[in-house]
Amino acid sequence: MSRLEKCLEKTGNRCLAFSLLRNHFHLLILRERRPLAEFMRRLMTGYAVNFNLRHRRAGHLFQNRYKAILCDFDPYFLELVAYIHLNPLRAELVEDLRGLRQYKWCGHGALMGDLGAGFLSPEDILGHFGKGLKKARKKYESFIGERVGRYKKGGLSSGGLRRSQGVTSIGGWVKEREKELWDERVLGDGDFVGSILRLAEEEEKQVGVSLPEVMEIVKAKTGVRLEDIVSRSRIRPVVKARALYCYLAKEMGGVSGTELMRKLRLTSAGISYLVAKGREYYRVDNN
Repeated sequence: MSRLEKCLEKTGNRCLAFSLLRNHFHLLILRERRPLAEFMRRLMTGYAVNFNLRHRRAGHLFQNRYKAILCDFDPYFLELVAYIHLNPLRAELVEDLRGLRQYKWCGHGALMGDLGAGFLSPEDILGHFGKGLKKARKKYESFIGERVGRYKKGGLSSGGLRRSQGVTSIGGWVKEREKELWDERVLGDGDFVGSILRLAEEEEKQVGVSLPEVMEIVKAKTGVRLEDIVSRSRIRPVVKARALYCYLAKEMGGVSGTELMRKLRLTSAGISYLVAKGREYYRVDNN
């Protein structure tokens, strides 16, 4: 939680809800200045390094890459808050809502004023339930209570809310339901999913600088060749050139992280780190 607070301060992002469980965690993040990938890299990689040092171990700590779901504000935002904060109850880490208020690894108790979590933004949640703090907390608690037992395990965290095409019997009549657009990376209705997918398609169609042109820019700035950048070399000038290449490829060429992962044979976290470092190098060199 201490690292979470520091990462939020460094990236300018805000935490609206959280729940830490035995072997995983849930965060509801409002992204501000910095990319989500940078925030998660700071949080998870830094924690893993310190954990390994404390426990004298080596290797990966987290089994898989984090899963990110884009959430539509209305009406899914508050439902997602409830889903996240009820996780300890579903996992039987607490017995009831009273126990949930005392579970310090969850934002519910902080919103109710029983526990402290300096990094949480309670006004972003309680503001939806009324102007007075006491009244807002009472309505929020009632809202949470009504949703106990409503969500299935892995429900909203899977995104999508898929509605399949099928038939419904209404008074003996058979009616075909319309299939609504969905995407497992998005929590929202069909219109919201459609708008996000269209935006992504438009960004992909934008013509940017080609990778060979990016390489020429990097080569002119650093003198490092392409074959060195895609190698495993850890020499400082090569690492800097590799970071610049990743940043400019994404910023100017619109190249996806997946493509950079394939080209450089690195993990998603490795690409995110290089992009962040490349951004720093580029700004320093151009100031």
